[in-house]
Amino acid sequence: MSEMMAKAAGSRAAAEQKSLKLGIVENTAAYGAGAGGGFGLNAPGAGPKVKHFSGGGNNNGKKILAVPPEIFDAWNKVLADDKEETFVVATYAANGKSLEMKSVGTGGLAAFKAELPADAVAWGGFRCLGVDDRGNIVCKRPKFVFVQHSPSGASAMKKARMPTHKGAVKEAIHSAHLDVTVEDLDTDLVERELVKRLQAATGAHKPNGYEFEKDVFVPDDFYGLGIGSNCKAETMASG
Repeated sequence: MSEMMAKAAGSRAAAEQKSLKLGIVENTAAYGAGAGGGFGLNAPGAGPKVKHFSGGGNNNGKKILAVPPEIFDAWNKVLADDKEETFVVATYAANGKSLEMKSVGTGGLAAFKAELPADAVAWGGFRCLGVDDRGNIVCKRPKFVFVQHSPSGASAMKKARMPTHKGAVKEAIHSAHLDVTVEDLDTDLVERELVKRLQAATGAHKPNGYEFEKDVFVPDDFYGLGIGSNCKAETMASG
């Protein structure tokens, strides 16, 4: 066999050997096709596993903040019309990685504020009522306020971590009409300030007062139409 023929035969043999490996993907490397790329991209189970955590939020597969089921359950009672609960307060566990229930109450704003720790961060929410007193008609609708309690006496490090936890907390204390960050109970969580914020957050129809304590009416005649028996709309209708 001539030298030229020998080289040609060798090339054909090499080509045949390579063709036997077409369609085979090596899966021993830590990257490339064997790790889900290339031919392996659509293979079942090739992608990263999706992990879900109760309490919401994760960072690279790690739980941001664990929120126990009793906080979810307690807040859902606050939202319900047929339940007596009106507020929830939650604080951090000792490890700082989870929340724990501090209190569930049936009182008004004063009772809720009394449960907020003076020197520690906390989360909570409460129910109040938007009231339309038009004289012959009085209509009350529940309003819900989400509270991030960050007092001046609390740890600066713990306060700094609160914004990263807010999303997880709001999965439990959800459906609020207003979010409030409270640093000073005497200025940030008082009735007149809350009325102003609630009116700003309310849509086209604003109530003419609120109740933060049972049957204690705080007037706010936003439209200037009067309240109760002095309401101009009711006076015109009766005349």
